[in-house]
Amino acid sequence: YEPRKISGISHFLEHMMFKGTPTRNTRQIKEAIEGVGGVLNAFTGEEMTCYFAKLLKHYYPRALDVLSDMVLHSTIPADELAKERTVILEEIKMYRDVPSHHVHDLMGELLWPDQPLGRTLAGSPETVSRMTRADILKYMKDYYHNSNILVSVSGDVDHGDVLARVADIYKTRQAKKPAAFVPAKSVQTQPRTHYYEKATEQTHLVIGLHALPRTHPDRYKLGLLHVILGANMSSRLFEEVREKRGLAYEIKSGISGYQDTGSFTVSAGVETKKTVRAVAVILKELAKVRKSFVKPDELRRAKDYFMSQVSMGVEDTLDHLLWAGEKALCSGELPDKAEIHREIETTTVEDIQRVAQGIFRTGNLSLSLIGPVPEKMQRAITQNLVIEGS
Repeated sequence: YEPRKISGISHFLEHMMFKGTPTRNTRQIKEAIEGVGGVLNAFTGEEMTCYFAKLLKHYYPRALDVLSDMVLHSTIPADELAKERTVILEEIKMYRDVPSHHVHDLMGELLWPDQPLGRTLAGSPETVSRMTRADILKYMKDYYHNSNILVSVSGDVDHGDVLARVADIYKTRQAKKPAAFVPAKSVQTQPRTHYYEKATEQTHLVIGLHALPRTHPDRYKLGLLHVILGANMSSRLFEEVREKRGLAYEIKSGISGYQDTGSFTVSAGVETKKTVRAVAVILKELAKVRKSFVKPDELRRAKDYFMSQVSMGVEDTLDHLLWAGEKALCSGELPDKAEIHREIETTTVEDIQRVAQGIFRTGNLSLSLIGPVPEKMQRAITQNLVIEGS
């Protein structure tokens, strides 16, 4: 959504939603929820901004009223905007000071260079410093309308009562043409690297690859591949990189799915002198799952883990709300445990290999790295940035 000149505006607006409405000031917004033992917060992701509250069901009408008041009637006070700009600039500095976070931002820039999806969610110091109140008001008008808003409620509440309250609150807000995403450009034919030299105790790295959109038919198969490779302490990468070789303290994989693209990442924090070896071992593990079928019992454990995580996730009302809300808003569908179970149970070892072969290719590789890595070591890593057999 965000052109380069206003990069970070969704996140800036999220902050400003807490700064007052015609009927509530900042403190009153927070006290309305926290004063009855609730939690009030928000976050901005690549494809949405979410405002949420968690509290006893008796108070859910209050949460609905407060959150809707923020979204529909925030006044964006000029004096608060000036203060919040400083807060966000410090937030940007904070994340840049955390190499394990910053290295993921660098990976986004490698996967989707010079396009909205590849830019950091908070924006840059330059864009945040230039952003005006008029920019933010226009952005709020363009995107905070009924066609672009989803209200999600999870818990022991009456469905009809929720519908009636939501319809009454939002009846005065007109719908507009739904916003359209800027299509992601995910074409890549050769490895990309970004080395950021910094005097850190550890070297932090991310290996990233373009993967699957959020609604791709193979998305659950990719989820199982993620479990097998790096989702937990039983995974291949943890076993091979940390347990057997002692090359890293933290090693894990991750998957992200968006409307028309996605990513598979492997991240690690390693002793600098072991960086070349760690990268080589990670790439070897990606090559192995391309070349050979995973063992049936390994796939069975991954299936059990995946479905257990789904079941435990819906036990928490906030986790359930966020999961269902995101799928409904971004995919136009609600999560169906029975369907997910069918997809998981019908996945074969051949499916896992096929998905791995489609993603784990040398030409699809990117590497971002932060640490005191000299040029000689950088060259050695780049020269060996290859997935065998691809």
